[in-house]
Amino acid sequence: RLSVLLNEEVGILRSGEFDACRWEGECRRASMADILKVHEYNYIEKISQICAQLPDHPKAIANLDADTAVSRWSFEAAMRASGSVCEAVDRVMSGDFRNAFCAVRPPGHHAGPRGIVRCPNDPEGSHGFCLLNNVAIGAAYARSMYRNDGIKKVAIIDFDVHHGNGTEEIIRQLMPNVERANVRMSFASGQFETSHYRPWLDETDIQNVFFASTHGYGPRDLSFADHLQPHQGGWFYPASGKTITTAAIRNPSDVETPDLTDFLFSQTWTRMGDESRLNCCNVINIGLDLPRPNDVPGMQRVELRDSYRKNILPHLVEFNPDMIFISAGFDGHKRDSMNFGYVGMVEEDYEWVTEQLVKVANKCCNGRIISVLEGGYKIHGGIVSPFARSVASHVRALVEGGNSRELYDKEEADWEGKFEREIVEDRERRRLFRMEQMSQPIATGIGEKRRNFASLPSRNGEESTISGEAIDTDAILKEPLSQYTVEDIHCASPTKTTTDTDKDAPTRKRRRNQVDYKQLLEQLKNQDKHMITD
Repeated sequence: RLSVLLNEEVGILRSGEFDACRWEGECRRASMADILKVHEYNYIEKISQICAQLPDHPKAIANLDADTAVSRWSFEAAMRASGSVCEAVDRVMSGDFRNAFCAVRPPGHHAGPRGIVRCPNDPEGSHGFCLLNNVAIGAAYARSMYRNDGIKKVAIIDFDVHHGNGTEEIIRQLMPNVERANVRMSFASGQFETSHYRPWLDETDIQNVFFASTHGYGPRDLSFADHLQPHQGGWFYPASGKTITTAAIRNPSDVETPDLTDFLFSQTWTRMGDESRLNCCNVINIGLDLPRPNDVPGMQRVELRDSYRKNILPHLVEFNPDMIFISAGFDGHKRDSMNFGYVGMVEEDYEWVTEQLVKVANKCCNGRIISVLEGGYKIHGGIVSPFARSVASHVRALVEGGNSRELYDKEEADWEGKFEREIVEDRERRRLFRMEQMSQPIATGIGEKRRNFASLPSRNGEESTISGEAIDTDAILKEPLSQYTVEDIHCASPTKTTTDTDKDAPTRKRRRNQVDYKQLLEQLKNQDKHMITD
């Protein structure tokens, strides 16, 4: 995967377009202090020991779960992946660059404090190819290391097709909480309690960290979906991330917050209810549905963009971050089979999302953006693969953003959303109009075609008429998109039958004379006889 991007000869990011970029091939190892800000030591020790016990051989692997395998150097690679994000923060804060892209493996946004993050829809959970949460480690490093250099608020935006459940769980543990477990034995029963609290800096972390994710949420396949039991055919991984905007973002004044002046001494957080604890975090999840068979083609992309224009970007501007981190996953591409049809982005969408985040960064934090590679699996085709082209579009927007000072404008974004929706609807009207023309029977005259179209039934069963002898195409295309469906158009076409009266009717087929093959054969034999005698 990294070879498709960074190979000296055929890597797409090594092409002439990106000659102005500065690449660092060797990055430092993340310090254990930075790792332990987001992960528990028991989990780190477990992963490191599993990898250390494996022999140094390409075929020597160990499986952490059904989909995540490690080799001897996997833990070392994860430590350096996290270290590269921290180093990118240093470079941006030094003023050398306005933004940075970290092309790292393994990914990290599914890794929670203890690795696997479980949810009611998936009680078992899995690592999702992730070992250490690179983007969370980098965000915690920026907030703690540069707290005296203007970095107070950090934001993480995740556009991978899978929910960044590990990143969200890490952010939720910025508030102390108690985990309880009931134990029953043959002679007694009891309850165990343990406290969890992993601050990045201090007790104000919960107010100064923002997380937003757009991803697929729902059944793995519509053919198995049931409106009462959507999990019947399996959930789309990781089965979490239902659409929600926490009260801390929607209405901060209604959120119960602990007393920060006496945070630990008063233990006010222990008296907070579960709902208050969930709503005190700045979290936005946008769970996108699978497209339905009757959905307008292209509207899936418009809905994704609208989720940013209407929900994420305005709240992100209001949050006013000092640095923006991006979990950049490219498995939402429409040609990537890993997404089961969710999201359906193309290269232009990745470039558009990045441009919008650059505008917000220009407005809030002098363009400071750290992007970290997450998913993306359609690498067949190398430099022309969907993965390579999508990453190139993302990096291209970052490169242009390094020179751009354009600011985010909500009014312009709203106008753009309306314009895109009108374009898609107009394209669909034209498509339906062409299908209607193709479905009409071949008539003897133009007037019959006009009459057939003028009597096209509408959705409510009434006839939709068009006045005038000629078809007013513009009037048809301006009609509401929901007026006709493909089924209506096919039903409106009369079935053509062949009768005796149709024999002399004009037809596009070429008429052929009847041939008597017996007579033709005799003629050929006679010709052969003459040729022999001659």
